[in-house]
Amino acid sequence: MQKETMAEINEYLHNRQLQLGMDFGLTRMETLLTCLDNPHHHMKFVHIAGSNGKGSTLNYLKEILQAEGIRTGAFTSPYLESVNEQLSINQSMISDREFISLFNQVHNAVEAMDRSGNGPTQFEILTAMAFLYFKQKEADIVLLETGLGGRLDSTNVVTPVLSIITSISLEHTGILGQSMEEIAREKAGIIKKEVPVISGAAEQAIQDKAVAENARLYQLNKDFFIENLGSEGSMQRFSYHFERYTLDEIELGMLGKHQAENASLALTAILLMNERQQYSIREESIRKGLRHAVWSARFELVSKQPLIVLDGAHNPAGMSALIETLQNYYPDKGFRFVFAALKDKNYQEMIAALDQKAENIIFTEFPHERAAAAELLYECSKTENIRVMKDWQEAIDHSLGNEMDNEVLIITGSLYFLSLARPYLIEKLHGKY
Repeated sequence: MQKETMAEINEYLHNRQLQLGMDFGLTRMETLLTCLDNPHHHMKFVHIAGSNGKGSTLNYLKEILQAEGIRTGAFTSPYLESVNEQLSINQSMISDREFISLFNQVHNAVEAMDRSGNGPTQFEILTAMAFLYFKQKEADIVLLETGLGGRLDSTNVVTPVLSIITSISLEHTGILGQSMEEIAREKAGIIKKEVPVISGAAEQAIQDKAVAENARLYQLNKDFFIENLGSEGSMQRFSYHFERYTLDEIELGMLGKHQAENASLALTAILLMNERQQYSIREESIRKGLRHAVWSARFELVSKQPLIVLDGAHNPAGMSALIETLQNYYPDKGFRFVFAALKDKNYQEMIAALDQKAENIIFTEFPHERAAAAELLYECSKTENIRVMKDWQEAIDHSLGNEMDNEVLIITGSLYFLSLARPYLIEKLHGKY
């Protein structure tokens, strides 16, 4: 049955997620794409996997390519406020009208697969829609972010011009593996025969896969480097070095050493595209793109008075990066946190990191089938000034009502939580609570 509104589609996708969950493998995806006449064939992709930094790295790339006038498609996940965010061309996300039309084109094939007992998951449907959209919009290049893992992720049906693996940390251990090497092996599954791969991670599994596929590997801190990292106000600066190429005094609009590292992955990708794909992307576009790139809920300063930071630190590595960045930029401030997490993440280690630096933590929860109960999070903490507020809106309201000049309020944890908290908080700030 055809869908006529975004509300109907959102309900359908939500119910499908509840029914089918995350079921990994490429067979269903290949069947669905065959039904749609393989829209992903004959397109240029940069494929991006990793535990943290995928979205930021993709966004740096997108801003640089746009500054050069290259028509750039981007498929990202999860979204913060609207599912439309996941499919974009340049700065414009897909319209409701286009989304409904695309969904109905794909849905006919989905229904046929459902009747055969092999229906695609929610994420597979979105991935197929993305391929169809970028073909129809005649994107010059598509930046494609994996949903989870890499080897069996629904995006792993493409042969890209470049692969990027951002970082590796312990996450989704029930699905991807119990060790860093096992997780790296899953992420490295995006590496294709003789396709160059850029990596911010140093795990042996990535190196082994690159050798097996005869894919040239370019590794952070081995083949390319960031140097002279410093900050001034809301900008940070660094120098970049790769082979005979050096770029000094790069300005970055996103804060934290991890963001400079993500930017260096994107910069290396641009240089390889110039060298191997006959692009001629100029230094001016590189500088402009990196300076202008922003990514919502990644150390996002949403208010200066009071100081409020939003950050989707959804695993231990992300939390470590958040705390390091807070200490670097607000060394004389106290830190108050509102925290919610998914139950299949390593929230115990994240909370242990919070305990080291937090003056106060409110543990909350949000409506999602994978959300951890606030009491469960509370029981993991050893900080004295902690409390449970199951209603996440109440937790934010309470935090805003107890602001202090010498503190930073940080709302953090799952990106699914941030997708609810961000619009609510911004509306509150505009109305001054």
